[in-house]
Amino acid sequence: MQKGIWQNKYSNNKIYPYLNKDIDCDVIVVGGGISGAITSFFLAKEGFNVVVIEKNIIGYKNTNISTASITDFIDELYLRREKDKNTISRLNKRANALLDEILVDIGDNNYLKRINHNIISTKMFQKGLFKAELEEREKIGEEVNILQKGNGIVIDSLARTINPYDLTCDIFSYLSNFPNVRIYENTNLITFKSSFDSVRVVTNNDYIITAKSLIITTSIDGIEISSIPTCELYKRFGIKLKTNFKEDLSLKVLNDIPIYIRVDNFGNMLVSGIDTKYNYKMENDKYLYMQEKENEKRLKALVYKLFPKIELADEIVSFSGNIIATKDKLPIISEIDKLPNVYLNVGVGSSSISNVLIGADILKEAVRGYYKKEASLFKINR
Repeated sequence: MQKGIWQNKYSNNKIYPYLNKDIDCDVIVVGGGISGAITSFFLAKEGFNVVVIEKNIIGYKNTNISTASITDFIDELYLRREKDKNTISRLNKRANALLDEILVDIGDNNYLKRINHNIISTKMFQKGLFKAELEEREKIGEEVNILQKGNGIVIDSLARTINPYDLTCDIFSYLSNFPNVRIYENTNLITFKSSFDSVRVVTNNDYIITAKSLIITTSIDGIEISSIPTCELYKRFGIKLKTNFKEDLSLKVLNDIPIYIRVDNFGNMLVSGIDTKYNYKMENDKYLYMQEKENEKRLKALVYKLFPKIELADEIVSFSGNIIATKDKLPIISEIDKLPNVYLNVGVGSSSISNVLIGADILKEAVRGYYKKEASLFKINR
């Protein structure tokens, strides 16, 4: 397994079995990353009999190389209709409350700290742009101020940088004590067939899981299965640095492309946002390594430009992970057309954790046949 940027010797490395018999359940959750953990948590708390299958091991791949952050504001003011902006703003606040529910239950208070979020630019003469953004954000009830230098704004919000690997492991460890939850590693979905009253999944070890519903939380599998024409897959490049910062920081830099900088209270700085459309070359480790090193230089230069007095440790960890983009930058939280009882809970972009929390809240009701009003915003064919 790749080391990633989060896993360390203190991480919870609990081992789960692989599937070794045919089983039945209420809901199958595909994916043992942060999205699968959050989705499973709320289903289990509702009393559903949940089976989680992960093709590798818990926390593998994107969760272990994510710059996971959660905020309670709209990252980009991309929605045309004012009522949609207000809905998303309300749901993002709801997402933070849902995360708190998880943290209280698993006994982890490390992520309850509130910090402000800054949006700045490295370009000159953009005071008018930020004034317009301030006005738009104030319309939806956000408290915003322009920085003294005029090159940015501060959003009074709840912004938190989380360790997604540890959080994922902690959630699954907590759920493993539930009598209605079974977790299987090294168990991959190979084929499935859905009908109006059940879903039948065949795994890589030729066992069958029969359920009432199936929820896919892994983005690549979700796109391959549902063939969503509005989705595109990107590689997001980033670096992890050890700094002399003593306080948390949440920052978005409006450079030629948006760059996100987050610092936790241990001085770990995560810088990411160079998104490159996925292509077959990225499956070559040597090619991907060269891309990571090239983008490392760009991101490190930006850090020194923004923080000229910063002290960095010698070690720089370069990484890249898959992210999904949609045309309207909203997530996919939906039943798949012509595949009854098969759902997607796929977050997009820098708000993916918030997206998944919103999705878990919607889908715990959808599997009962009840669709919340706001679910129409996130349908596949919207």
